[in-house]
Amino acid sequence: MTMTSSERSELEARAAALRRIVYGTPGGHLSAAAAELETVEAQLRSGSDPTPGPGSDPISGSGPIASPTADPLRAGGLAVIEQVEQIGQHPQVDPAVPDPAVPDQALRDPAPPGAPPGTRRRVLVMVAVAAAIAVVAALGPLRALSEPPRGLEVFDRAPDPSQALMPGNDDILTPASLASVRYIGTEVGYRAWVFRDRGDVCLTLQRENWNGSGTTCVAESDFARSGIRQVVRYEQLRDLARPVGVGPGDGVEFAWTADSTGLEWSMRR
Repeated sequence: MTMTSSERSELEARAAALRRIVYGTPGGHLSAAAAELETVEAQLRSGSDPTPGPGSDPISGSGPIASPTADPLRAGGLAVIEQVEQIGQHPQVDPAVPDPAVPDQALRDPAPPGAPPGTRRRVLVMVAVAAAIAVVAALGPLRALSEPPRGLEVFDRAPDPSQALMPGNDDILTPASLASVRYIGTEVGYRAWVFRDRGDVCLTLQRENWNGSGTTCVAESDFARSGIRQVVRYEQLRDLARPVGVGPGDGVEFAWTADSTGLEWSMRR
């Protein structure tokens, strides 16, 4: 069945929109758009030459641009480079339909008039590399959001419900200090919370299944240099939670520093 210029233009426009989703968004190659793109490109490949419409150029002819399949292994910058290399081997069908991986101006005028053969291909490859770098750079903020906060960054995240379990400070902390309480984990039988209190940074340790607790505070400027540290002696460690190698006269030093993602500990002899 002969495809008219109007029908082909609609399919090419749809394919261009789908490529933006598949190759230009995180996880796009795994979305439903990838399957639809493969279907649309198959229709473009199987269709006959379009019937020339008003104002069309009967000499130039047209044909679908080869495009990589929606294979998850070709996601990211590699798929972008492969697609642009194929564009360098096949002439652009319609400048009005931009490729999502390459800026519009680069496709319209990739090399100055009279440039040596191969210049256009080199320019397109350079544009593809720049696009791949941009994709990798865009992943940086997403990766930062998925990583645990370090040091004082913990106060920038939403509070953990465990903060309500911090013992013995409700009657002495200000409302602002209570709102800043964050739980940072449990190690060798001790649970830990941190909070800010009138210019200081504080660490509260509570032995599991125990009523007592201990709090140490330092100025924020001191915290940036050395963090907060508390030493628990051998006798204060539960038998089941006591680390192997810690004996009478030894202890465990708990620490929370500017680089910590949670409660840390080490043996003290």
